[in-house]
Amino acid sequence: MKLKCKKLVKLLNECDKYDKIYENMNLEKSLEVSMVYFNEKRLEKIRLNDNNFYVVMDFDMTITTPDSDNSWSILENPNFMDCNMKKESRLLYEEYYPYELDYTLDFNTKTEFISEWYYKNMDLFYKYGLTHDILINCVKNGNVSFRKGFKEFLFFLYKHNIPVIIVSAGIGNVIYELLNLHNCLFSNVHIISNFINFDNNVMLPFTDEMIHSCNKCIRKLPQDLNNQIRDKDYILLFGDLIEDLQMVPNEDLLRTLSFGFLEKKVDDNLPFYKDSFDVVLTDNSSFYDVQSVFNRLKND
Repeated sequence: MKLKCKKLVKLLNECDKYDKIYENMNLEKSLEVSMVYFNEKRLEKIRLNDNNFYVVMDFDMTITTPDSDNSWSILENPNFMDCNMKKESRLLYEEYYPYELDYTLDFNTKTEFISEWYYKNMDLFYKYGLTHDILINCVKNGNVSFRKGFKEFLFFLYKHNIPVIIVSAGIGNVIYELLNLHNCLFSNVHIISNFINFDNNVMLPFTDEMIHSCNKCIRKLPQDLNNQIRDKDYILLFGDLIEDLQMVPNEDLLRTLSFGFLEKKVDDNLPFYKDSFDVVLTDNSSFYDVQSVFNRLKND
């Protein structure tokens, strides 16, 4: 993906500022504003340099703040979603969303519910005539904020040529446009998500295999990207659901350092997250907290 020259110049001019932020990061200061739980034994075993790892990230509520529109709900713009569509969408949300947060369900049952929900949502967009112009308008007028420090962290990865793979159960077109809007659609960033196809501005029926929260994985990657990550020793994984750990194949989990953002039902789900992730971040944590952990792992 190519950057527009003006955007690239702007970002390069900010390079020294971003580096200074990270050089002056202090772990104890960072932890004063959020709760971060570590698996110390895992952190002790990992040492990172610019050439020995790549990054796999979820998007909604991992890159974005908990109060942001997600890459589905951002299309709930009154210019597109009338009262009938909004009612249908809300009924689907109320029926299926509790299953996504229920870790007492067996995996197959949960997967069935989540898959049904995603396909029904996509069918709604087609039914009510989504166009590419409407999607762009919704992105520009949506309520989406990135977690503090994310843009700086992403720029740091770009500067050091570290591959970043965003694997999302959301809408890929929205993610692409949001990154572009915020001037961080860098050449090292790759998006694996549900991309809607349009013909003459009009949405076509969605016929691809749906990526949802229970089946996200990076097994099927373009060959050139596979070549970039093939010889890396470690993977840094970021997600907000325990299912996000499936973004990497099971055989790669032993070399994966996982970061989990926990924002909902914290008291109920914290034990599950601490058992699943190497680093758990709560209370609207930022990527400054992530960078603090990262600084501990760097080879001097």
